[in-house]
Amino acid sequence: MKKAAALAVIALPLIAYTGGAWYLGQRIQNSHDSQAKQVEGIPNVKLLKRDYQRGLFSSTETVTIELMGDTARALQAAGEEETMEPIRLTVRTDIRHGPWIGGAEFDAGVAQSELVLEGEALEMVRKVFGDRKPLDLRTVYHFAGGGRSELSSPAFVFDVPAEDADDALRVSWEGITARVDFEEGMTRYTMSGNAPKLEVTDAKGTHIVLSGLGLTGEQTRLFDDDPLLYSGLQRFTVDAITVDDRSGALPKIALGKLVYEADVPRDGDFIDLIARIGAEKVDVAGTAYGPAHYDFSMRHLHARTASRLYRSFMTMSADPALIANPQAMQAQMGQLMGPAIELLGHAPVVAIDRLSVSTPQGPASMNVKVSLPAITPDELANPLGLLGRIDASGAVSLPEALVRSLMVERGKAGLLAVVGDDADPDELAAMADAQFEQTLQPLTGQGYLTRADGQLSAKIAFSKGKLTVNGLPFNPAALAQPAPSALPE
Repeated sequence: MKKAAALAVIALPLIAYTGGAWYLGQRIQNSHDSQAKQVEGIPNVKLLKRDYQRGLFSSTETVTIELMGDTARALQAAGEEETMEPIRLTVRTDIRHGPWIGGAEFDAGVAQSELVLEGEALEMVRKVFGDRKPLDLRTVYHFAGGGRSELSSPAFVFDVPAEDADDALRVSWEGITARVDFEEGMTRYTMSGNAPKLEVTDAKGTHIVLSGLGLTGEQTRLFDDDPLLYSGLQRFTVDAITVDDRSGALPKIALGKLVYEADVPRDGDFIDLIARIGAEKVDVAGTAYGPAHYDFSMRHLHARTASRLYRSFMTMSADPALIANPQAMQAQMGQLMGPAIELLGHAPVVAIDRLSVSTPQGPASMNVKVSLPAITPDELANPLGLLGRIDASGAVSLPEALVRSLMVERGKAGLLAVVGDDADPDELAAMADAQFEQTLQPLTGQGYLTRADGQLSAKIAFSKGKLTVNGLPFNPAALAQPAPSALPE
């Protein structure tokens, strides 16, 4: 009895561990099956082959996918001289079932994935990376579902082959690392990554450096039946980009603290699409234009309708019968009109929220906002009738010195055409400057243009079919009249 009890004490944990490994392995396989089904719904991505070998304590999956295959074949069939080849990728993943996944780490499982390369692709990768793996991907699956993936690619220095020595090119890459934490089925994920430096030089003396590339994001899938459409924020940053061309063919360029943000917040049945692009430093040929910003947005978009429009566009763009036939593509564009008109029925707002740049003469900026009414298909037949329902507003501010220099140069060219090449340059400049003042005075005198602190600025609005400038009804005829000595209070 004592011996049997001792065996039971030993056997029960082993049985429990074996059962746990089997159960966790099944969960991981179910997760991979779900991912494979999602891939099948992505345009221009085809799952060619998938083999999942399930074991008790470990499993192996080999997947081959094709990118842009139908498109490439359609272009080739159409007789295009320069066509792309279908891209085929094979990935092998070795999976170890939990609960013990190595070392002191316990979790549902761990997977190691790598590219399977053959032929010319393998030889090319070896030229760049040598015997090192070009890509390392490790994924840990959590007991509670979801997991984390850690990706890395090593640094390399590669001389691009060239028949002409003048076309010789060297690429230096310091590698990349990234991490994605995901919930079950990729319904939500966060990501981060960085790449220290990319450096490109050529035999002619061009030297391009991109340093400090960073990536962060937090995304949530909008709808279960649309694997590609997410809400949330993605942010790309670059510390610096420099271009130094010793041959003189390109100007010297230095950009610093670049940021690109794509934000898709969700509010109930609606989403906003917001893009922000900026650079704190923009130097071109020794002239500073930074900071510079461009922010664009489309707000109050019906989420489900936007999803249908997006999916229709992606399906059309991947249809091989349309790729090689521009006429057929144009005819099929009508399929997008349905969801596009439906979007207009939910009163979207389109805006350039900020467009700004620094100039040697001072800051220049503008913004524009257009609020569209809830438009019905019948109303689209009468565009002029819609004008009275559109609300639009905007503002612009420019350095007076910049506007003056542009207008004076234009005026000098016009005067020169009249008086001939014998005209005195100083007199031409004085006459052109006087013309600029004559043009400016009615605008400032009537209050349509504000002139202060070296800036020329105006606020423009269009509402209920009426146009106002700086809050005043716009009357083009008044610009031809003498300006009053003072504006009314």
